[in-house]
Amino acid sequence: MMRRKTAWGLFLLILACCIFCAGCGRKYVAGSKDYNITLITMDQMDVHWVKVNAGVKKAISEAKDKGYTIHYNWYAPDVKDNAKQIEQIDMAASNGSDLIIIAVNSPTACNAALNEVAKEGTKIIYVDSPATFPGEATYATDNYAAGEQAGQKMIQVLTDAGISGGMIGIVSAQAGVQSCIDRVDGFCKALEGTAYTPSEVQYSEGDTAKAQELGTNMINNGAVALFGANEAACVGCGNAAKDARDKIYCVGFDNSSASRTLVKKGIVQAFMAQKPELMGYGALTAALQVLDGGNLNGEVTDTGVTVVTSENVGDFED
Repeated sequence: MMRRKTAWGLFLLILACCIFCAGCGRKYVAGSKDYNITLITMDQMDVHWVKVNAGVKKAISEAKDKGYTIHYNWYAPDVKDNAKQIEQIDMAASNGSDLIIIAVNSPTACNAALNEVAKEGTKIIYVDSPATFPGEATYATDNYAAGEQAGQKMIQVLTDAGISGGMIGIVSAQAGVQSCIDRVDGFCKALEGTAYTPSEVQYSEGDTAKAQELGTNMINNGAVALFGANEAACVGCGNAAKDARDKIYCVGFDNSSASRTLVKKGIVQAFMAQKPELMGYGALTAALQVLDGGNLNGEVTDTGVTVVTSENVGDFED
């Protein structure tokens, strides 16, 4: 009788452990080829993030042909917000993500949340904008170098127009978004030693209409040109330039239908086209290497930019 009770107790203990483990979410087994992967972006408003998602999905489609089963989710706040992004990191962990691909708003705000999920075994790969918390790999634009390219293009545009100096208005996304900080810093670096003066950075909160309002205010205060550090800022600055009484020159960031239209009309002279599909594709490909047991040692891949003008804009249609 005692043996029977002991066996029954052992059975109940094992059953309880199984139920408990089931509630913890699924965790990968290296080489199983059955993985749960979540993409977390800054928001879902910018076309840029839609293209990152498209790159991830392309890599997933190819992986399925190689025998992988990928359970995939794309999470993003409605606006760029650190607290909301942290909630989605927690949600991804609760849903049993084996690996999170993430573009963080801030280089430090999500570190504690990322540390917690990493301790539970979830792997981290950065796309577009990394945190200072160590990840397995990063696929992103070198935003400082790209900002410098934008500044050099602005100087060329203004010089060709016969404008040898003046104030250049700068519109960015939210304060604290490291990718945009780096772009602005690189842009201002290119202006050093010239007669062009960058304005104090204005923040559009990712809203095109607000970016247009900010751009208009700077034009009214004497700006000869505008720089938009992300898609919404670029389009908003272009719209402000379109409505201006005098010719205002614009350079910005990110490929979208609205950006291309403004370039075709000669309102925006150039934008820096990142390669978001390549970021997403590379991040997912790296994710499978990591989950299969590989070690990428935190390698960083610069996915690069192309300067888009009226001469090559047709090559960037979706």
